[in-house]
Amino acid sequence: MTHAATQIATEHLVRLVNQMPAVMWSTDADLLLTWRCGGVVAQFGLPATVDGIAIGTFVDSPDREIVLAAHRAALRRVEPLRDGSGPIVGVVGFAFDITERRRAEDALRESEARLRTIIESEPECVKLLDAQGRLLDMNPAGLAMVQADSLDAVRGRPIVDVIAPGHRAAFTELHRRVFAGESATLEFEIIGLKGKRSWLSTNAVPLRDATGTVQAALGITRDISRRKIAERALVESEERFCKAFYANALPLLITRLSDGLILDANEAFSRLVNRPRDEIVGSTTVELGVIDAARRATLMDLLTKTGAVTDVELEVRSAGGPPRTGLLSVVRIVLGGQECTLGTFRDITEAKRAEEQLRASRAALRSLATRQQDIREDERTRIAREIHDSLGQALTALKLQLSAAQDAASKEAPGLGTRLHETAVMVDDLVKSVRRIATDLRPPILDQLGLPAALEWLAQDFSKRTAIRCKATIDAANDEINGELGTALFRIVQEALTNALRHAGATRVDIELGTKSGCLTLEINDDGTGITEAGTMGPDSLGILGMRERAAAHGGVLEVVPRQEGGTRVAAWFPPAGSGARQ
Repeated sequence: MTHAATQIATEHLVRLVNQMPAVMWSTDADLLLTWRCGGVVAQFGLPATVDGIAIGTFVDSPDREIVLAAHRAALRRVEPLRDGSGPIVGVVGFAFDITERRRAEDALRESEARLRTIIESEPECVKLLDAQGRLLDMNPAGLAMVQADSLDAVRGRPIVDVIAPGHRAAFTELHRRVFAGESATLEFEIIGLKGKRSWLSTNAVPLRDATGTVQAALGITRDISRRKIAERALVESEERFCKAFYANALPLLITRLSDGLILDANEAFSRLVNRPRDEIVGSTTVELGVIDAARRATLMDLLTKTGAVTDVELEVRSAGGPPRTGLLSVVRIVLGGQECTLGTFRDITEAKRAEEQLRASRAALRSLATRQQDIREDERTRIAREIHDSLGQALTALKLQLSAAQDAASKEAPGLGTRLHETAVMVDDLVKSVRRIATDLRPPILDQLGLPAALEWLAQDFSKRTAIRCKATIDAANDEINGELGTALFRIVQEALTNALRHAGATRVDIELGTKSGCLTLEINDDGTGITEAGTMGPDSLGILGMRERAAAHGGVLEVVPRQEGGTRVAAWFPPAGSGARQ
């Protein structure tokens, strides 16, 4: 009866084991397999009959000795298999299949290793804090932030020790919230173990165990020192801009690029348009009378293409006051994400008025100088005519009288005749001097034959008097030059020849008078030492200034420059006849 019950129990046990992820076996005293069953037997690929196979055959080499040692121990002192009479006949073994669990454990270890590698190489600080705020773990990036040489130097220390005093309360509150189950962020400043100050931004979350209890605070922190420096620099820059904007003596305004809406203006601009700031802000520049719509459209188109518009003359109408003239400069800026303009207005009303007065004064002085030259030319002409007509006639009559007296005295008083002859020679010399003086004052050829002939005569006379070769080339018709212009050109050539003689050390002078593109041109070139820029503008250049003024009085332009090949060039251009009215 007992044997039958045991048999039945064994069968039930075998069926149970065959349904489980396990294996059950028995061996003899030599550890040779005598029986086996279980739900994972098929996975071992065992033959149908396994009796007599050593138990170690089914174990991997690294674990074989461990398994055999366990079986031997069971034979000696644990739970050996005995027959009915008591002797040990073998061992019964039982094992569960833990392959999946081992795989899961290996995968977990690999995942933890990968996570640790990622954390160790993460450029941002990753740290764990306990409930008291003490450091549990920190990656190398975090150690570098707090200037710790190793984790052991800071592990177990309260993290608030490195937080700047002004931020410790906020960090303590963040830590409390995290252990209350919340996530939190904070920007704060730390003082490293070696004294370096840095700004950090942290994002902290609770780290829970399997039961949901918060075990630690996990914080990921990045260094934002550069951003903070940039933000501080931006704030300082904005403060400087505001001070420079509102305290600037020049009128300044900020407008929206699209429609010219005034967003801000300083006190100087308020004074310019004679309106309060509240009335200015919110209006457009067109409504305020700063600029008309068409002019603004042109300027904004240019501003869009170039990015800046500089010194555009503009007349601004002020409320209840006279218009003001100034120079407007505009640049593009971005404020609050929208395209804007910063405009600067430099008031030149008084400068324009002074400039106009100066221009009028210069015109008056030029007219006065021209009038003085005309008077002087008229006086020289009159004196030359008086000398030629009156004094010349008187000397001619005196010479005739002396000739008659000389003829009479040669017969009656030879000694007196000799004296009279000497006196007649002196009178001849005096007549020549009178003619030369009259010609220097106003050469008759200029009035009788015109400028071309007068220049040719002047060149020949200059060559005779100075031994300097002088040639005049005339390509302009006499009827193209009126009397006043002819006089001015003649005097310019005279002054140029005088300068060549006195200052240049020239051996040759060429005079050219002609027309180019309808304009009358005059050039005097010498081969002397050449003039310098200082020589054309210095206090000793009154002769050159006189030449320029003579040219300007007839609408012309005159320049005196050194020649590349050596020497000096005096060149003048005059507009066509009829268009160059005297200035």
